[in-house]
Amino acid sequence: MRKFLYLLFAAFVAVGLSACSPDDYEPNDPGTETPETLENPDDGNEPENPGDPDNPDPNPAGKTLIVYYSFTNNVHTIATDLQTQIEDADVIRVEPAEEGLDYAANNYAIGSALIQAIRDNPNDAASYPEIKPVEVNMADYDRIIVGAPLWWSNMAAPLQTFLFHHGDEMKGKEIGLIVSSASSGISGVEADAKRLIPEGTFLEPSLWIRSSQTSNCHSLISDWLDKIN
Repeated sequence: MRKFLYLLFAAFVAVGLSACSPDDYEPNDPGTETPETLENPDDGNEPENPGDPDNPDPNPAGKTLIVYYSFTNNVHTIATDLQTQIEDADVIRVEPAEEGLDYAANNYAIGSALIQAIRDNPNDAASYPEIKPVEVNMADYDRIIVGAPLWWSNMAAPLQTFLFHHGDEMKGKEIGLIVSSASSGISGVEADAKRLIPEGTFLEPSLWIRSSQTSNCHSLISDWLDKIN
């Protein structure tokens, strides 16, 4: 029934979006819905007294959270590589609540309808698609890196949902943004991120990785991490 409503709604917005393309859709596979340190499992070698000045925190710069959504797995590839380059990072993969949705069907009707609904009422929680529950304590992190595919010049709708619900918890934290698109510019995704995380401290510049660069993203990520320190 929900798929039918999405498709019906898409018929009304098709005129407004017919000239646009999704540019970069990120096939669904099992993802991470709670923070998980994939590359740095607990090896039992934690300091005996983490608070002792003679035994300092091995990562004084603080902990990083990588949160992303991926449909075609481009952003998944990027986020996986990113985690290998950060000393202490957890990862959350955002997933739609309804599984098996084919965003590419009927000329991307579902995806375009989701984006249009957010554009029409960006302050209404009902405008955002449901995602699977995510348990995260933002107080555990000093910075958040958001990995986002571009949909019709905007941030992918499921990731917007996550940030709509958690953006206020990111107040004062460092925010890095990585955007995947085929060719379109990323200014719309940057604007979405700043709207959804209004009091975040955004690290400049954002990293734009084109789809054709995904398989060779390691050096791009490394250079970007150097730029944002």
